Amino acid sequence: MKIRKLGYLGLFVFLLTASNFVGADQASEKDGRLIVNVTWGDSDNTPAENVLVEAHAYTFGTNAPSEKSTVLKATRQGRYESSLQPGLYDVFVSEATSVPRCKRVLIKAGEPRYWTLKLEIDDVYLQK
Repeated sequence: MKIRKLGYLGLFVFLLTASNFVGADQASEKDGRLIVNVTWGDSDNTPAENVLVEAHAYTFGTNAPSEKSTVLKATRQGRYESSLQPGLYDVFVSEATSVPRCKRVLIKAGEPRYWTLKLEIDDVYLQK
């Protein structure tokens, strides 16, 4: 009897997990993806670590406009990404010793958007 209950429990967990994957696929079709590749700007194009990459969106609804920011996650060394709703975003890249950067990007449903940039050393940091 215990084996049969465990079998049903396993089937339930499998179905629950499978439905979560289906939901994730449906969300990804509605959303786009922003991928930012950041290097230190040296001759070897070394991937940059400990960089803050934030996408800031302005959404206009029926009421007052609202602001939404998303911090991109490092998926590997020098690569930062996130799933975003379609729209216009200001993308900010910041690192303590480098000049901050900003770029406006358009995110479309179901499409990845890439930005590759090299960091530049900040003279203000060098004067410190």
